[in-house]
Parts: sequence; C-alpha cells; structure tokens
Amino acid sequence: MLARRVALVAPARARNCAFLTKMKAMEAETSKLATTLPDGLKEIAESGTEIQASLRAFAADRPELFKAAVAKIAEADAPGIIATTDVARDPKACKYTEEGTLLHEMMQRVYKSDRRMAALGDLEVTLTAADKAAISASLEGAKVSIPDTMSVSKMMS
Repeated sequence: MLARRVALVAPARARNCAFLTKMKAMEAETSKLATTLPDGLKEIAESGTEIQASLRAFAADRPELFKAAVAKIAEADAPGIIATTDVARDPKACKYTEEGTLLHEMMQRVYKSDRRMAALGDLEVTLTAADKAAISASLEGAKVSIPDTMSVSKMMS
C-alpha cells in the first residue's frame, strides 16, 4: 500500500519536469529532421531550440503560472468525449478523414491544440509590474487602468 501511495504522489510532482523533458525530446527530433527538410521548412524545425529555451525561462520565472498551464493542458487532454457544439450536427454534414493519413493526424493535432487553447483561455494570470509596463507600452500612452489579474484569452486578443 505504501508503494502505491508513493507512485500516485510522484507523477504529480514530476509532471512539470516531464513536460519540459518531452519538449527537449521534441527539440532533438526536430533537429534531426531539419537536415532532411527543404529550406522553407528548416526554419520551423530549427525554431524548436528557441521555443524550448523560452519555455524553460517561463517555467523558471513564473513557476506558479507554468504549473497552472500544465494542469489546464492535462485537463484538456483528459480522455473522453468533449462536446464541441451546443447542438448535435448531422453526421452527413461532417467532414471525415481517413485514419492513418497525414491529413487525419494533422487534424487530430489541430483539434487537440484548439482544446488546449480553449482550456488555457479560462486561466487567470496575476500581472507583474513588468507585465503591466509592457501592456502600457503597447497601448502607446493611452490612459487605461490595467487590472492586477487578466484572463489568458484577453491577453491573446
């Protein structure tokens, strides 16, 4: 029983580290892949290094926000059927892709990304002084009161 309890607690503590480890593995894969890609696609594959570095910096600078984002992503990735519309659609009106094709895999990733972004949109972020300064600088001197917290969906729009 004691071993089982430790097994349940350990993943919760290691989840953030596991996410960064996955990102590092993805960076290694894209680095290998970049050598075989055409010039127009190499930039995308090589950007993995920059993405991973910025993600590590974000995790170090704002650990509480990083943990909340990882938790929201895990919630969005939870197995089960997730309603995407209020009213059921006619199956004949839906567009289907053949399983195992590149298009099918791409659409699965697009839908997964959409679910994650929707889940992150509900996340409330406490703004730091640097965040407030960046927002006021982007507003170019407009006299606007900047709140102490803001939802991610408002920050992205």
